Amino acid sequence: MAGLERVSGPAVEPLSLDEAKLHLRLDGGEEDALVAALIKAARELAERHTGRALVTQGFRLWLDGWPCGRRSVDLPRPPMASVTAVTVYDADDSPSPVEPAAWLADRIGTPGRLVLRAGVAAPVPGRVVNGIAIDYEAGHGPAGTDVPEPIRRGMALLLGHLFESREAGGLGQRPLPLGVEALWAPYRLVRL
Repeated sequence: MAGLERVSGPAVEPLSLDEAKLHLRLDGGEEDALVAALIKAARELAERHTGRALVTQGFRLWLDGWPCGRRSVDLPRPPMASVTAVTVYDADDSPSPVEPAAWLADRIGTPGRLVLRAGVAAPVPGRVVNGIAIDYEAGHGPAGTDVPEPIRRGMALLLGHLFESREAGGLGQRPLPLGVEALWAPYRLVRL
């Protein structure tokens, strides 16, 4: 079993407050707090819908043990930028780092993978639950403008919908606003 933990969130949002206000045709700062909250909500929905991390953020994947018969572990929330640490815990909960020379970070695949190098045995944790922790960074880059433009435009459309329909029923009960699905569809991860 595996669990994914967000260790550090994005430093910026894919849409700036100024970009959002321009899209909404807002002047002044009376609605800034609401617009900022809606930008965050739109990003979180885009990440959930596409299965991706948009702006660089830190994650920790917890594994009970190394997958049987496999040399690699898929790392959720692509695109993966880097693997920063692999830690194995013994029965007394003491951490032991796995040397970087023992593994390779595959940033090309989607999702990215942590691959054991040839001749390296799979780590065997001593504790039964969450015995292996893989720390990594994922996202299109550290700036909001690193996010593909169709995702950002879909967020802007969703932001406009949320701003205008703030008293309406929950978004989860209705489809995404017109155009958002079409803009995000090429980036949505599909499991085979």
